[in-house]
Amino acid sequence: MTQSEVFLVLSCLGPDRPGLVAEVTDYVSGHSGNVEDSRMAVLGAEFGILLLVAGTPDEIAAIERDLPSLSEKTGLDIRARRTKAPEEHRRAATIPCIVTAEALDHEGIVRSVTRALAGAGVNIVSLEATAYEAPVTGSPLFRMEARVDLPPGVSVGKVRKAMDAVAEEQNLDIEVKSLIKG
Repeated sequence: MTQSEVFLVLSCLGPDRPGLVAEVTDYVSGHSGNVEDSRMAVLGAEFGILLLVAGTPDEIAAIERDLPSLSEKTGLDIRARRTKAPEEHRRAATIPCIVTAEALDHEGIVRSVTRALAGAGVNIVSLEATAYEAPVTGSPLFRMEARVDLPPGVSVGKVRKAMDAVAEEQNLDIEVKSLIKG
């Protein structure tokens, strides 16, 4: 990161179709912006794009100014928000972990897991959840994976204990795995 870099989050949502990612990234590149990080997914019949874009103040201002043209061209609803550099936001000493939960699909799994994580003081960095059918039986299954940061004073053991309580209450298989090797 250079001193003059500015960061912008673009959030785009619209009907799924081939070419959306190419159009959005062409737009960013055409304004000399650089995609630093991204998340994209089809949800129902909608396609969601989250991009972290870096550029000079002038490049980011041009991206923001011309967003109506991108929205008109693509049919996407687009929001933009300036943000901090990733390394500036996540400077604190943390223990990175992955929390996975699997079960027969039922209401309340994401809510229960995320409430327990919040209650333990854990920050969710990313979360992905999906419902799917079991291969042979067709039973509705659910899987969730969250990348989390444990702040100083919060042990992996404390988080495991909180997740054990959720597992018991919601009839889930939950695993908490530290990403620190050693």
